[in-house]
Amino acid sequence: MKSVKAYRYRWLILLALMTLILSVELQWMNMAPVGRVANLYYQDQLSSGFSNPVELLSLAFLVIFVIASIPSSYVIHRLGITVSIRIAAAMILFGAVGKWIYLANFPVVLFCQIILALAQALVLNSITEIVSRWFPIRERGMAVGMASAAQYLSLGIVMVLSPLIVATKAGSSDYGSGFETMMGTYALICSVFALVAAFLIRENPPSPSSVLDRGMDVSFIKSFKAMNKISSLRGLMIIFAVGWGVLVTLLVKIDAISDILGFPNSDGRLGIVLLIGGMIGAVLLPSLSDKWRRRKAFFVFCNLCSIPGVLLLVFSEQVGALFLSSHIIALVGVFIVGFCLLSSIPIGSQYAAELGHGISEEIIQAMLLLFSQASGALILIITLVSKGQYAGQLLSGLAALLFAAMMGSTFLKESEVIITEEERLHKVIEEEIVHLQ
Repeated sequence: MKSVKAYRYRWLILLALMTLILSVELQWMNMAPVGRVANLYYQDQLSSGFSNPVELLSLAFLVIFVIASIPSSYVIHRLGITVSIRIAAAMILFGAVGKWIYLANFPVVLFCQIILALAQALVLNSITEIVSRWFPIRERGMAVGMASAAQYLSLGIVMVLSPLIVATKAGSSDYGSGFETMMGTYALICSVFALVAAFLIRENPPSPSSVLDRGMDVSFIKSFKAMNKISSLRGLMIIFAVGWGVLVTLLVKIDAISDILGFPNSDGRLGIVLLIGGMIGAVLLPSLSDKWRRRKAFFVFCNLCSIPGVLLLVFSEQVGALFLSSHIIALVGVFIVGFCLLSSIPIGSQYAAELGHGISEEIIQAMLLLFSQASGALILIITLVSKGQYAGQLLSGLAALLFAAMMGSTFLKESEVIITEEERLHKVIEEEIVHLQ
């Protein structure tokens, strides 16, 4: 049995990663909870073909990520973690402050959003690589889960903070006031977080954190070829992308969905409950996955149990007529979706890294997120093109996608990295043919 050293500084590395995630994700959807206010603010600056600036800004984040995902993983591969993270921190600082200063000019805001999206590609593609360098295998699901929880926390912050700063009560005389203050607050928070991350980040621990080889000698091009040979990894990427696409659609359109479900004001209640469930699940379920050494079972569970949550949203009015109320049923449904679907992200990320063991993890993460962001972008493009014509069928369509993802996840194989030595031995014994003499 080999021993490894886990350094205490790994927790500061995780803190740096979490603050960096917070700083970039706060800028992704900070207008979404007050979408009706933001759309009114920019109503004269867009053509009728792109009449929804909030969805356009969110879509820019997704599209740019799809374009930048592979190049950003190459940057991490060539320049290393420290340089890449500091470049991302500088871009976040530029983009966040630029959005605030030129808030009234939507084209400049869109340009700054693109800069932030490029920074996001560097940040998200580095998560499992940083974790694999600093954390032993028994802690990696938990560490990736905490990084994902930071992403959900950032979205939870905007769901709470944006409606608090901006006047969103329909019909009030001060409706929409505080919008500039909101963006200035986010610019300050994001700048501080990005600087903290740039200061704390380090490339490698003094000695490896695990006896497992991370496969850093595999070339960039050969890594893609190796990934294509692993059928479960290919399948996981597609299934992961479907879940992420559903999640992004719910988050971007949370104010519109709230309107459909009968919530009169842009108070962010639905989004807050969604993300509370996600933050709890994203820490709890990956930790249990580490403890019980199961990735596939937890990934299937997350996909399966998110379906009833979406169905509660679809039928909230009918169920609410029987007991409680439609609003409470919708909040229960969105909590279930958050707890399960958002937990599948960190579990799926670590699951993919283990299925592709020996391949550079920043490349696996890049492909995983490329498919995911493309899925989210495709759904958003469809909703933008339809201009809300099929808004009533949106939730039903998302439930159907989750059902397909759940069915597909049952065909994946378990991670061979996470299973115990006893299980490996048992598998060998079952396959062994013994000839008695």
